[in-house]
Amino acid sequence: MSDITLTDGEALAQPLVAFVHDAREAADVSDLLSRLNQHAVPVLSGGIAGARQWCELNLPPRILLVDLDDTHWPLPALEELLGVCGPTTQVVAAGKAQDIGLYRALLQIGVVDYLVKPFTLDLLATTLAKCEGQQAGPEYARMGRTIAVVSASGGCGGSTVAMGLSRLLSAERHLPVALVDYDRRNGDQLLLQGQTEDGGLAAVLDTQELDTRLLQRALLRVDTRLHMLAQKPELGEISPVDVDNVLNLGGVLCRMFNQVIWDLPNSYPTGALEVLSFADLRIIVTELTLQDARNVRRILHEIGDESEGQRLLLVHNQSRFANAAPLTRDQFEQFTGRKIDVVLPHAGHALAHSLTLGALNLTAAPAFLQGLRQLVDLACGVRARPAEKRWFTRWLKRA
Repeated sequence: MSDITLTDGEALAQPLVAFVHDAREAADVSDLLSRLNQHAVPVLSGGIAGARQWCELNLPPRILLVDLDDTHWPLPALEELLGVCGPTTQVVAAGKAQDIGLYRALLQIGVVDYLVKPFTLDLLATTLAKCEGQQAGPEYARMGRTIAVVSASGGCGGSTVAMGLSRLLSAERHLPVALVDYDRRNGDQLLLQGQTEDGGLAAVLDTQELDTRLLQRALLRVDTRLHMLAQKPELGEISPVDVDNVLNLGGVLCRMFNQVIWDLPNSYPTGALEVLSFADLRIIVTELTLQDARNVRRILHEIGDESEGQRLLLVHNQSRFANAAPLTRDQFEQFTGRKIDVVLPHAGHALAHSLTLGALNLTAAPAFLQGLRQLVDLACGVRARPAEKRWFTRWLKRA
């Protein structure tokens, strides 16, 4: 009789329930879960206290995501919650504190994992997969993220966007970053980064058994946290590559760096489409033209949606049209079936002029740099918020 009761209870239990701090965070988490094709997940406010009250009145879910913010004594509160839930519920905690001591204490009391807010789509997907037994914990903890950047067509500025991301993630976010320029015939990253040496890409792609020490010798050091693989442009025949070698390179880089950025050519040489398909974050850079809209729709059809935790960002870089583009934003989004996430303003000739003096200087175009910072925020899971009006602004309007 007890076995039958347990089976029935498991069938009736919710697969996942989330308790967050407030309604605004509930909307963000609901959006992330809907991107993972989990549309019916209850996302409620109230934190640990709300989760405990809900579990006392309902059958505890199989996975419980709970926010620790505004809980003065999270460990005792979580222990009480775990006692209410029982051993069949896997609890994932989230909070703003980046405290390794808290993380270890949470694991000791039985929490499956701790996510530092704001957490990214791929991190949430991996954590949920870990709860469902689809991924081992140690492997998950060691791996970095892959960011693939590709232009819808030539001249959209995908290489500039990839360069800017690598610079901002390494210099402003203080993350170890590897940048791979996969355009082996006409790559621009050596020029954009102000480097004259060969980036070692050809050597590592020709290696059948790639290890960390060999890769460390091949990487070109741009600064303290930024390293690069690239190949000097060649007009002659380029040696073919094995797709497995390309994917193996990506895996080794993810064990060495926090963020691995691939600058992929829109000609899609061997291995490029596979990198784009498997990347944790896919960034498509486009202009508002009918040709780009067609290409974006083809790319989206090929690489799929975000249901497996692979985030997709569509970036409108105003690189070729300082004034009116051939299509309006609404026309472009309607044709592609996808909203534009970030708009990078036209930088004029400022960036190109800075190349004559050395590496690309992003500060020469402040508005463009600010747009890139917004893109970095999205890449790191930070959601854009509408600017809050100050009290004196409202007072001036009344006056």
